[in-house]
Amino acid sequence: MATTGVRHLFVDTNVLVYATDANSPWQGAATSALEGWRRAGTQLCLSVQVLREYLAVVTRPAPGQTTPPDWTAILANLAAFRAQFLVLEDTGPVAEELARLAQQFAVRGRQIHDANLVAVMRRSGVRDLLTHNTADFTRFSALIQVHPLVLATPS
Repeated sequence: MATTGVRHLFVDTNVLVYATDANSPWQGAATSALEGWRRAGTQLCLSVQVLREYLAVVTRPAPGQTTPPDWTAILANLAAFRAQFLVLEDTGPVAEELARLAQQFAVRGRQIHDANLVAVMRRSGVRDLLTHNTADFTRFSALIQVHPLVLATPS
């Protein structure tokens, strides 16, 4: 759900994967969220890392998959992302911020990828993140505002 007053929103890889996967149960939520944020006047952002992760995910064969990836659609999606999103660069100062975050929050292994997204956000002045993997960013809650793709429903 879009929140008013958010000028820039960083979009995590999983949201893009869901938005472009007709078989995903979260496709509707992802496309609605992206459109809602745009309608609210929010500039959607991503990084080169997100583009790389998107490519890695959508070209990885799913269990039992027999058809090759649809490269035409994948490349068209990448071009659309570059045109519709502000692409934030992964610079030397981002690497310094990543090292600081890794030490401060005891980030290790695969968690470095999420910490790098936070480093890019911080060095670019972006405080808000849209993701379906909210737990991955809990440790950074003092630094960024996480907006869940799908809000939990009360039981």
